Amino acid sequence: MRIAYLATMGIPARYGGFETCVEEIATRLARKGHEIIVYCGYRGLRPQAKSYKGVKLVFVPCLNNKFLDFPFRAFVSALDVMHRNADIVHYYGTDAWPFTLLSRIARSRTVLSLDGLVWNRSSYPMFVRKILRLTAASSLRLPHATVVDSKVVQRWYLENLNNSPMYVPYGANVDLTDPEEGVFQKYGLRNRNYILFVGRLVREKGVHYLVEAFKKIKTDFNLLIVGGDPYGSEYESFLRQNANENTKFLGYVYGEDYRNLCKGAYLYVTPSDLEGTSPALLTAMALGKCVLVSDIPENLETIGDAGFSFKHGDSEDLKEELQFLLSNPEAVVKMQRRAIDRIRNYYDWNKITNQMEEIYLSLIR
Repeated sequence: MRIAYLATMGIPARYGGFETCVEEIATRLARKGHEIIVYCGYRGLRPQAKSYKGVKLVFVPCLNNKFLDFPFRAFVSALDVMHRNADIVHYYGTDAWPFTLLSRIARSRTVLSLDGLVWNRSSYPMFVRKILRLTAASSLRLPHATVVDSKVVQRWYLENLNNSPMYVPYGANVDLTDPEEGVFQKYGLRNRNYILFVGRLVREKGVHYLVEAFKKIKTDFNLLIVGGDPYGSEYESFLRQNANENTKFLGYVYGEDYRNLCKGAYLYVTPSDLEGTSPALLTAMALGKCVLVSDIPENLETIGDAGFSFKHGDSEDLKEELQFLLSNPEAVVKMQRRAIDRIRNYYDWNKITNQMEEIYLSLIR
């Protein structure tokens, strides 16, 4: 099959969950002999790379405006892919459904992967949220197949729109090797002496709850915040102003440094108000980390009985849970073992790739 992936920032993954998903699935499908194309966004000079791990790369320029950038890249990519005779065109993002029409005109089969319930994002203007909610049904009707990564989100569509997208989870790669010591020297850290958050620095990720809770704990541990927001730094500036001296902001970290930072963490925290299935959370579990998450349904679905939770939006409850886990390392070790088993049983990328491949093949049949 010739399969094209559109409407993400592309690979190698440098932005968020969609990009991680595309990289893991696309590279595996390429190894299985399929012809894969991934459309990538870029800023500044156009990258020179033409392929990545057997996947063809096509580059589309990014706009600086957060709400114009996505539709611009999706539209340009959709026009280009019409001339590439793709069997499958797979779009990512709840608001990408209008562009699937172009691929249908070109007689390609279309798949759309949805975000979580994006109209609940506090960082979006109210009119954008209303448009997304009003057009939610279209994301199930126009593509040939629609996919979600969370059973909680799948259930919302069934209960509210009487139509259910297919469930295909994200995955992670189990790796229990020790971290490389050089990463601790590079960032001024000690192994297993820091709490870690990884993700986009936008308000719905709830990092302000974590910063506030950590300030109230007496500890020599560091709080390590990895990530940023390519569309603005207002929220990050707010976090920096309110953080204590033991909080470190590293910006974006990728590749082996990222994995080694995860391996060396004592605890991984996801304090979000809104999520789908978090790939960063799954990665932390796959690397043998004990995780603490806000108790929104999507996070609880992800961790099952293999993690701890706190009341979302409640920095005081988060503080109590952090203090308990810092004082009880035996509870942390116990949950690490459960996390690894859960990833192996439910979130294996090879199984997920096979599941997505079968969806593609069924559309062609």
